[in-house]
Amino acid sequence: MSEPVIQLAPNVYRVPTMGSGINSFFFIEDDGSVTLVDTGVKSAPKKIVAAIKSLNKDPRDIRKVLFTHSHDDHAGGAAKLIEIIGNPEVYAHEEEIKYLESGTTPPQDFTHLAGLIFRFMPESKFAPIKVDNALHDGQLLPVAGGLEVIHTPGHTLGHVSFLHKPSGVLITGDSVFNFGFKLAWSLSAFCTNFNQSKETAKKFLDLDFETAAFTHGPHIQSGGKSALKKFLLKN
Repeated sequence: MSEPVIQLAPNVYRVPTMGSGINSFFFIEDDGSVTLVDTGVKSAPKKIVAAIKSLNKDPRDIRKVLFTHSHDDHAGGAAKLIEIIGNPEVYAHEEEIKYLESGTTPPQDFTHLAGLIFRFMPESKFAPIKVDNALHDGQLLPVAGGLEVIHTPGHTLGHVSFLHKPSGVLITGDSVFNFGFKLAWSLSAFCTNFNQSKETAKKFLDLDFETAAFTHGPHIQSGGKSALKKFLLKN
């Protein structure tokens, strides 16, 4: 059984909601309030509530909810969690808002073999939510001392990653996965534009960070940039 919450840096935590296979993240403010990144699948709110309580906090301390993108393994638990929290501010890139507010999946890339295999699968749906604020590339959010929005489209058009500048923690979102034994790209079938996703991940090469945190897979505490650089330049 995984720990309910794993500290990555002062005021920064990873929340495994399906083992390390799917992760959410907490950022703790000086006033005790919390910003959450991603809400996991439909069953994830129970894990997120347990995680926040393990830090001796109340779910209502979560005041902001940010999304890397609008797939159901990242937003499937959103409606239920927002009901539990009360009325947090919700943030997503402007290209993702229409999908979160309709509970539908962004377009998929059917130009690769994996996309053809999954082409006739039923569309994933989740309970829609209202988004209060649009995120933009390069935006510095007042979250735990400064959280930079990195627009990394391709997995979806509005996919974003986040760089916590004070701690040097990068959340890659679904730009890059970590299977534990190696880094990998997202399956092309679940991307809107697989080649674009690979290209925009190269933005990470220009960022200053030490810890690489993944929404799919365990984090790399030390040497995260080195590991990502090696992967990106080889693939």
